[in-house]
Amino acid sequence: MVERIQNDYMPTFNVILMDFKIQIAEHRPKVSNNLDEILEDFLLDIGYLSGRKSEEELYDSVPFRLWTDCFLDKPEKFRTMDELAVMLDTTKPTVYRHLNKLKALQLLEEKELTIEDDGEVTKKGYRLSQGDLLKAWHITELSVESNLKRYRETIERINSLSSGEKIITGHTCPNCGEEIKKIKDTQEGD
Repeated sequence: MVERIQNDYMPTFNVILMDFKIQIAEHRPKVSNNLDEILEDFLLDIGYLSGRKSEEELYDSVPFRLWTDCFLDKPEKFRTMDELAVMLDTTKPTVYRHLNKLKALQLLEEKELTIEDDGEVTKKGYRLSQGDLLKAWHITELSVESNLKRYRETIERINSLSSGEKIITGHTCPNCGEEIKKIKDTQEGD
């Protein structure tokens, strides 16, 4: 499903497939040495942050600090929900909401951690995928490419059907698993 969104500065699109979701907008990399400014533009463009706020409001916000204080500071470190909620001085549901956005972007990795406080407890830990921003983003890029390819296949199918052709090629039968080579049946004109 592609949902068109209009905002103040340019049209954008949300690409959604099962658990993967990213907003794709025209992105112009900012030439700056200010991490917060560059991160703000990036997070707005991919749909992680919604709407512009004053710098002070944005830089103190939970979603922004989740990036700067938790995931960029030590990307290799798994952090539990409790740790994140304390670091961000917020509730667990708020943290979950923002973690789910990062999971939908396929930027996060989660792992079962054994915590030894009052006995052994297993909790989920979260970090950037593979503990590295570049590697995490590469996974997101691969998902975008894969999903755009599927959109292209759908567009080709729509185009074929709208012109009267029935073509199925390079697919596997969902019932028997056999590869479907090519079936073509052109409808006669009305």
